[in-house]
Amino acid sequence: MVDKDTAALAYCADESKAFDKLRKSDKVEKNPVSKDSYVAYNTRVQRTTQGIWQTTSLLSDRGSDKCTP
Repeated sequence: MVDKDTAALAYCADESKAFDKLRKSDKVEKNPVSKDSYVAYNTRVQRTTQGIWQTTSLLSDRGSDKCTP
């Protein structure tokens, strides 16, 4: 959905290769790949008066069947 000043975007993210790293210890915390590694996002953006696209709404669904391979 797009018009002159608003748009909607839906996409999937594969977070199976994303890890946390602790700064103090440099330790990397890895989690096993699971259904929760895949996230569906629905975003609404709106153009500001300066012409910049800004996110006004963001919904996420971790483990979404739409995104799980």
